[in-house]
Amino acid sequence: MAEFDPEVIQNAIQFWHKLNSEPQVMIKFIKKDKTVRFMTCTLDFRKIPAIDHPKKVDIAKILKLMQNSGILHVYDLDKRGWRSVPFNGIEYIEAGNRRYKVQPIKPVGGAKNKNDR
Repeated sequence: MAEFDPEVIQNAIQFWHKLNSEPQVMIKFIKKDKTVRFMTCTLDFRKIPAIDHPKKVDIAKILKLMQNSGILHVYDLDKRGWRSVPFNGIEYIEAGNRRYKVQPIKPVGGAKNKNDR
């Protein structure tokens, strides 16, 4: 089992970089229905069948969507298809032989909690 790395992934840019720096990662997250899911996924186009490649990749748009909606799109290597992962539901990712905790992100310019007033 991988041990936790002292580095904590704190934002969308760090998360995207970690996913792009490894051929595949394993993510442990909580789905919308509150079940725990483990997913082996990638953003490495060499591991994704050509038929599943997106027509266009706009990194700025992807990061903005992830930062604002909290949704990350990854290619599930087991189910062989694109899946949406709720970023704030991610407990950790394993990349290589390291495990990284993921700090929840707050939407940019999002609504404030009523306790913040």
